[in-house]
Formats: sequence, structure tokens, C-alpha cells
Amino acid sequence: MGKRAKHKARQAIAELSLDDEIQTEAAYYARKCGITTEEALQIMEAANRPQRSSGALAGQSSP
Repeated sequence: MGKRAKHKARQAIAELSLDDEIQTEAAYYARKCGITTEEALQIMEAANRPQRSSGALAGQSSP
């Protein structure tokens, strides 16, 4: 990782208003996967979003 990329990654982490633990996890994930910290945060946010489900899948029956 070059100087510019390191600086950009640090700056992205510093600008985020997220929990320190989430920032650290995103930085680790980004390094291991070869992606940016922002991309890692987007993936983590998508994984934590509640999934939409239809009534049949949620165990609800129609009258």
C-alpha cells in the first residue's frame, strides 16, 4: 500500500462518525480483502440491514 492509499484510508476512518470497534473491523476486513475501508463499511452495513420477507416466509398465514 502506497503513502497516498494509506493516507486516504486513515482519513476515511477518521472522518466516519461510527463506533471505534466498527471502524477497526472495517479496516481489518478491507486490508484482508484488498478493498477500501469505505467499501468494507458498505458491505458491513448491507449485512446488518434487516431483510425484507414476505408474510409466508415470516410464518404468517393469509386469511
